[in-house]
Amino acid sequence: MKERRRARGATFQARNPPEKHALHLRLLSILLGAAALLTAQESPRPNRVVWFEMLPEPLPDGRPALALEGTSQFLRPDFERSGDGRSFARLDGEEWQLTADLPLRLGPGFLNLRVRAVNRGGGFLDQAFATWHALLGVPQGGRDQVPKYRFEYALVRDGRVVARLDHSRTTLMPLDLSWQIPWGDQGAGARTGVAVQGSPGMGRDEFQSTGGTHLVVGAAAWRGWGAFRIHGQVERAFLGLPEGSPWRTVMARRQVSRVWAGAAWEGKGAGLLSGLGLDLSVGYQGSPYQVGIARVDRAGWQQHWTFSHRRFPRWRFTFSEEAGTYTAPDITGALVYRF
Repeated sequence: MKERRRARGATFQARNPPEKHALHLRLLSILLGAAALLTAQESPRPNRVVWFEMLPEPLPDGRPALALEGTSQFLRPDFERSGDGRSFARLDGEEWQLTADLPLRLGPGFLNLRVRAVNRGGGFLDQAFATWHALLGVPQGGRDQVPKYRFEYALVRDGRVVARLDHSRTTLMPLDLSWQIPWGDQGAGARTGVAVQGSPGMGRDEFQSTGGTHLVVGAAAWRGWGAFRIHGQVERAFLGLPEGSPWRTVMARRQVSRVWAGAAWEGKGAGLLSGLGLDLSVGYQGSPYQVGIARVDRAGWQQHWTFSHRRFPRWRFTFSEEAGTYTAPDITGALVYRF
């Protein structure tokens, strides 16, 4: 029996020499090493309104993560046409998106690849929204004026279709590659970097691409005092629009700003709230459009709520919705696992 065990052990070592184990551990440490660079301020959640899907993603925080997001999007039917009749916009659908952040140490900072896959369709939450509004005794906001579970995204200018999607679809979104340099620690710190989104020319029904290459530059900073922390992130996005792109007919500018600012708290000591974390932030999203429809042209504001707990340090739950301006509203919930 002992001889057979020794033989199996020798066979295992022959197939998996110590050098191979060391290489595997080294590769894993390099991949996860970016997390050691920075563990303080997390990357903000973006505004998921479909008009902004061609914008690059926010600069990440350097932690490997996987997020599942569900978004309900709706534009009131009486707001679909511009006053001069030249523009038509429709937004009625539901999206489920899987996002993976894959960081890698590179010099004094980290390189991050963000991969996204999204399923778009009519969804199944329309009745839930109708019931919720009825329980609160508030208007349905136009949802009672359209068929339940309808799916249609459309943007038309002077009779020319800029983008349209009216059938369920699962697709891989453009990849986002970023590089950032962080400094500081959990108490106080900052990071700055740049991101590029490769966006090859795609069919109009993709409703995700302009066919160009887009760029983001930005910085984030934070400061903590005991159980409290304040933080902010500011970015400037530059859109690449090739000649002949239909998006040129609806965009008045190709540079927009994004800003997030917020405060976080974590319960200390004993008791029910011990370990519970709450991060509340407000996000500003500039709009590149000029189509004569306020819900498309106007800059958007969103409130973002993030809940966590020390007993489950890798998990986050976030909830986002419009914040006052009701600009092409979307309601997004996300479950995030940070490796």
